[in-house]
Amino acid sequence: MGKCVRNIKSLSLQANSAKTVKTDTLTSHTKDSAKLPVLYAHYTDGQLALEALRHHLGETTGLEVLEAGCGSASHLKLSHCRVTGIDISPYQLERNSQLAERICADLHTFENEQWNHAFDLIVCWDVIEHLERPKIVLEKFFKWVKPTGKVILAYPNPQIWKGVVTKYSPYFVHQLFYRVASGTPFSASKRDQGPFRTVFADDIKLRPLLQLAERHGFKPEFFVSYESYQNKFVKRWLPHAVVDGLNRFFLGELKSTLDVSATDFIIIFSADTLK
Repeated sequence: MGKCVRNIKSLSLQANSAKTVKTDTLTSHTKDSAKLPVLYAHYTDGQLALEALRHHLGETTGLEVLEAGCGSASHLKLSHCRVTGIDISPYQLERNSQLAERICADLHTFENEQWNHAFDLIVCWDVIEHLERPKIVLEKFFKWVKPTGKVILAYPNPQIWKGVVTKYSPYFVHQLFYRVASGTPFSASKRDQGPFRTVFADDIKLRPLLQLAERHGFKPEFFVSYESYQNKFVKRWLPHAVVDGLNRFFLGELKSTLDVSATDFIIIFSADTLK
């Protein structure tokens, strides 16, 4: 794997004591060892990370947006945009009031030539970790987005204790922990209610993801992580040092790049204009 270089700098955001900020050169480890510099920040709360994303995106009025795996609601709450939603569940689509167009289909198999270079923004939020073959879907995103557009991926880090336990433990364990940690009084077995089965295919690990994006002429322009409520919940019962130690172990080489509590990512990919 390529070497990661870390320096401490500040984001072009208002000062916020709830974040630690790093500038990292993340190496995709291709044959020419091309480096993909990206400003990286870690937040202690997902809402702060979401605010940073909104700040980075700026004005979104008039954009053609695709919500891939849109579910019943949008995290970004994009206003004055035309939002197309695609989801495998007709029930989730019916409940999503933000959509101008609803497509009930499987992202793995759906094809539409009219979508090529059609979207200013493609948002895939907490979806990619559930896909059996995310590489196929990601390649479609890079094809569907306009040359000047952006692809936003938000998903849990598969290379940290939460990701490893979720991937390798029985599904009912995932369901039970989700209910207890979130305090959500619903049954995860009900139709269209999470948590959904999580695959964590190798393609969405950070370095393979960067490699894939680079092969298609894309690079990360924005990269933040944050600490999930599940990680905070476990810290109520186990010493912080134990939880952090487990995370360092599973992060492996990435421990020199990512914050030890980087349980979830938000990444924006855009076309590499230097290519």
